[in-house]
Amino acid sequence: MTAENIRQSVKSLETDTQNKLNQKLSQAEFEVRAGSIRQEILNATKDKADKTLVVSEAGKLREEFSKMKVGGRNLWIKSKAVGAVIEKLPENHVTGQKECYRLENNSTLTFNLEPDFSSRLYQKVTFSAWIKYENVVQGRNFWNVFNCFKHYLFRKNSETGVQSGPDYATLGMYKGSADWKYITFTYDYSEKTNFDQLKTSLRFNLEGATSGTAWVTGIKVEIGSVATDWSPAPEDADGLITEAKATFERTAQGLRTDLSAIQEYVNKDGQRQEALQRYTREESARQATAVRELVNRDFVGKATYQEDVKGINQRIEAVKTSANKDIASQIASYRQSVDGKFTDISSQITTYKQDVGGQISGLSNRLTSSEQGTTTQISNLSNRINSNKQGTDNQISNLKTQVATNKDNAERQMGRISDQVSANKANADSQFANVTNQLARKVETTDFQRVKETSKLYERILGNTENGIADKVARMALTNQLFQVEVGKYSVSGPNLIKNSDFKNATNEWGSTQNLGRLVKHSFYHNGQKALMRLSNATKNENFLYSHRFNLERNTDYVLNFRGFNNSALASYDVYILGRRAGESDGFTIVKKVVSSKKLSTSRCEDVSVTFNSGEMDNAYIRFDNNGSSSGTADLYITEVDLYKGYKPRTWQPHPEDAVADANKKLEATQTKMTQLAGSWVVENINSAGDIISGINLGANGHNRFVGKLTHITGETLIDRAVIKSAMVDKLKTANFEAGSVTTTILDAEAVTAEKLKVDNALIRKLTATDAFIYELISKRIFSTKVESVISSSTFLEAYQGRIGGFTLGQFDQGGGRWISGVNQFSVGMGNGAGYGVRTAFWANWGNNWNYAGPKAWNVNTDGKMYCRNEVGFYDQVDFSNSSRANFYGNTTFSRSPVFSNGIELGSKDVLGDGWNPKGGRNAVVWWNQVGSGSVKYWMEQKSDRRLKENITDTAVKALDKINRLRMVAFDFIENKKHEEIGLIAQEAETIVPRIVSRDPENPDGYLHIDYTALVPYLIKAIQELNQKIEKMEKTIA
Repeated sequence: MTAENIRQSVKSLETDTQNKLNQKLSQAEFEVRAGSIRQEILNATKDKADKTLVVSEAGKLREEFSKMKVGGRNLWIKSKAVGAVIEKLPENHVTGQKECYRLENNSTLTFNLEPDFSSRLYQKVTFSAWIKYENVVQGRNFWNVFNCFKHYLFRKNSETGVQSGPDYATLGMYKGSADWKYITFTYDYSEKTNFDQLKTSLRFNLEGATSGTAWVTGIKVEIGSVATDWSPAPEDADGLITEAKATFERTAQGLRTDLSAIQEYVNKDGQRQEALQRYTREESARQATAVRELVNRDFVGKATYQEDVKGINQRIEAVKTSANKDIASQIASYRQSVDGKFTDISSQITTYKQDVGGQISGLSNRLTSSEQGTTTQISNLSNRINSNKQGTDNQISNLKTQVATNKDNAERQMGRISDQVSANKANADSQFANVTNQLARKVETTDFQRVKETSKLYERILGNTENGIADKVARMALTNQLFQVEVGKYSVSGPNLIKNSDFKNATNEWGSTQNLGRLVKHSFYHNGQKALMRLSNATKNENFLYSHRFNLERNTDYVLNFRGFNNSALASYDVYILGRRAGESDGFTIVKKVVSSKKLSTSRCEDVSVTFNSGEMDNAYIRFDNNGSSSGTADLYITEVDLYKGYKPRTWQPHPEDAVADANKKLEATQTKMTQLAGSWVVENINSAGDIISGINLGANGHNRFVGKLTHITGETLIDRAVIKSAMVDKLKTANFEAGSVTTTILDAEAVTAEKLKVDNALIRKLTATDAFIYELISKRIFSTKVESVISSSTFLEAYQGRIGGFTLGQFDQGGGRWISGVNQFSVGMGNGAGYGVRTAFWANWGNNWNYAGPKAWNVNTDGKMYCRNEVGFYDQVDFSNSSRANFYGNTTFSRSPVFSNGIELGSKDVLGDGWNPKGGRNAVVWWNQVGSGSVKYWMEQKSDRRLKENITDTAVKALDKINRLRMVAFDFIENKKHEEIGLIAQEAETIVPRIVSRDPENPDGYLHIDYTALVPYLIKAIQELNQKIEKMEKTIA
């Protein structure tokens, strides 16, 4: 029996024993577990009276489970929520979300959960969200904190049409600081049984808190009483699918690009194959040389084979030793394993000996028998191993003989290989020589044809005349170089679709709201050396900056890059791609908001890159929105707008037309051309258009010509004869000067004698006359640095700079038109209305910076709007027409009581009006804090004339039941400690008789009030019901 048979027998025995043991263990474990469960049931029911009570408890459990309802569909539609800034969250965030809402103080996140009255939500609804808040300090009132799931709720009875007032139920209110945490609430709208419909909106806000910031994400609203994991609303899921589709399309585009690269690599397989073949030939030659050198060495054969025989002997001895050790080790291991199994099984059998004693005894006998058989098998195995050892020694001896034989064969083969290598080398040398000759002839023919074709090509391009070649080469050299430089810079992705994208051509191709887009320079951009676009906004509304319209390809990915920054007053900015389909006439029918409610850096020029898919757009334009100012004037700076087909950001590129224009400007550089013909020589400086800027032409006929804007000759110059058509001479010295007419800038002479002196245009630096009287001076135009006159009379006076009567005229630092102001330009001034857009027409106390008005300024713009930032005093009547509107956003103080035309007057501490007062005197207002406090008594009447009513029937109200349900209590007021012996609690009374409870309409979350007089009709009806019962009892007794 072999070792393998022994191993299989032992394994089979082990498996059989383990299976039987597991059966006993399972049965014992079941019995113990059953007993434990039976004891737990007894313990749980030992205090119960009987089976009926257990059934009752089970019924209660069923009732609790029946009350539980699990929803799942998220009713909070994220895409329709408004009013908060969205921030990105890091990967693997604890909330499981990718972005969240950020709420600053006095900001609100709102979603209209149920816009119209409906019974859909009139049941239990569960709300859940993840929130975080920092430094939330409570404001004046208890609700001035971080409010979560705050309602603006109205209820309605669908049968009677009765509606409730607003309910501001708030499920969560938080202050202080807390890291991200999960909140959940269940709210039962159906508790108000006198209604069956509702409409409501939900809010998260920091309402009037002193300070603080909050974050919200993972919002879920679902029908039911159990909160489930967050999932997007189906309406939002459509947007996520669209986003995933766009991501997939971009990924597909990337795969197409990668496949193109792979295809290009495959196409070059021929080149790589040729290189590989060349390498193979060279390497084969080198290897053949190495083999030839190896064969020639005498020590290769005998020494190497003797060394190989020794190594083989050593390896055989190592195998023998290793085999003996492995066999002995395996025998010991199996023996130890079997003994260990027996010991372990024996231990387990002892543990369960009471249950399986008989079977264990039989199993032990079987194991003993198997052990004796195993010992016999091991002894047989040892004998067989010794026999195998002798066979192995014989095999080793045979192997030595075979090795010696193989050595002789190998030496004979090496000789044949050497001869074959020599023959192959000679053949290869012959082939190489043949290929070299063929290649040489081929190269000569090919080069000649290439040179011949190149010659004809250049002849066609440059011409075949001396002048043509010189002219075209000069132009081609500069043109080629410039276009290579210019076009080479703009070869990444598709072309930029936006013209004048860096505003180099001012506002050309761009428009803005009321022309508020201005070109300015700022230190953040090229250190103030280059202009960029500034879109300003001093209002709470949006101002727009929009581009020209450009064409797009449908369902294509595009990238929009731009650079920009803003000042701290900017609330936020948006970027839209507003498109339409071909044939549509509306400005836009498709809206893509690629940047939403963001802010740029306030300390540097920031790079922004976004991608979008064109969808169904055929043409579109870009619109940048300045969303208004938080305080002062909000400035949004934009430049280097780059929109192109692709999906990766890149360095800004101009529109192709702009790039060509820039290249053309650079091509206007001056070129120098020299031409030498028979008898003549010409040197000319020309531009790319061929215009001569300057030149020297020495003609063969003796006529020489100098062309240029200015020729400057230094040193002494002698001209024998000169004909000068026009000359400007700084200083002329001559013995005799004859001229029909003299025109000169300066005439320097001791005396000028002329019968007639005519000066058309002269500058007289100094004129001294002893006595001069000009009775009348007629001049078409007089230019003078300074004119002093007692009286100056003019039909039309035109002046652009100077002072008149203490006023200053001119164009000041602000620019954009001309102004007239006082000596101090900031104190008072008036503009002339020039320029585009709304300008300042009048101002006083402007400030100290023309870019914005100061805190005490007064100004009127050219659109008629007036702004006063200082105090205003009125000393007579001020009228506002019936079409006017006055808004007061700050504190308003009246030193005297205002009187209104309808008879209402604001007294020192009260509001008085015409009408009857039961206390006497003028009619006065009753304040809410006086109502119900006992400090004021009042009477209220209601119109009750029959002529004012219809559908008059006996009431079905059970007044006595309502009166009996009212709980009368005694209590003390917290504020003044006043004791009331009897009264009602407003919250309790509202559920029974809602009409007697009222709220402050301006503060729905304030205190409730009870109108006890409203109980009188119920008391009368209750007395009538009691009287009927008394009469019935009297009849019964009688």
